[in-house]
Amino acid sequence: MKMLLSGIAVLALGATVQNADAMVVGSLGGGTGPFLTLSSSGLNGGTVATLQGGTIYTSDQPFADIPSGGVAGGTFLAAGPTSGEPAVLTFHTPINYLSFLWGSPDTYNRLEVTSTTGTYQFDVTSLGFAVTNGNQSFSQYVQFQTAPGETILSARFANSPAQDAFETANFSVAAVPEASTWAMMIFGFMGIGALAYRRSPRSALRWI
Repeated sequence: MKMLLSGIAVLALGATVQNADAMVVGSLGGGTGPFLTLSSSGLNGGTVATLQGGTIYTSDQPFADIPSGGVAGGTFLAAGPTSGEPAVLTFHTPINYLSFLWGSPDTYNRLEVTSTTGTYQFDVTSLGFAVTNGNQSFSQYVQFQTAPGETILSARFANSPAQDAFETANFSVAAVPEASTWAMMIFGFMGIGALAYRRSPRSALRWI
């Protein structure tokens, strides 16, 4: 029993420390899917995230090009002066991971990721893109991960200065386990630990 209580205390302490350093970290990478459907309603018909602003296109436009490398479902989101700016995805399902394809990256593209602890700003320079001049033949997957106990609430796509478009596609997310799932996992790990303790030689001597 003491071991079980100690395990709970350690888990609680760890959660407190991790939450104190909560933040959203952005980096190059991701794009492994499965990709969510993208429409004027948002992601997966608005069930994962609703969309406000921006425009969904299925082909190149004079001011917005479909991201290179192929887009899931043949659709992409453009945020710009002509297509509507900014474009905001508001997540209804708590997530701790977001990835998408960033098309023809340019230095005026601005991304804001808002979480339960604050708003974090990213651009092609801070993320370390290899190409930053709006090359339409280049696209880059990016990913954003939260600290434990933190969730992503929204993603805002805009430009500064306002020109051309910020094109994105191939969104994927990782949902945060529900409280009941976390509880089952914790008690499962503690059960395994208790079983291993009972089977250890030292424990076995107590039963002789």
